[in-house]
Amino acid sequence: MSLLSRSGTQEDLLRRIADIFDHKVNFIDNIDCKIIDVADTGTANVEFTVKHNLGRIPTAYIVNIDRSGIVYDSNRATWTEANLTLKCSVSNAVLKLIVF
Repeated sequence: MSLLSRSGTQEDLLRRIADIFDHKVNFIDNIDCKIIDVADTGTANVEFTVKHNLGRIPTAYIVNIDRSGIVYDSNRATWTEANLTLKCSVSNAVLKLIVF
């Protein structure tokens, strides 16, 4: 999304540019990504599906997990423009993913 499409006036555009120079832009503004919450990964080491709706097959993801464990790819060849599949080494983890 361009700066112009976000702003209605020249003043809005200049404010947006100033925010960029002041480091007041967030992750979503800089990277084509989706932030997704996963409430429960289910059983340890069993594949689960994450709906991302990125509109393209993801390149990678960053994960934050609520306990000690590892989140890893599952069958990357089947990832789609809407979903990806992962596994987690511990049961019932809560995840925050940045998919890009």
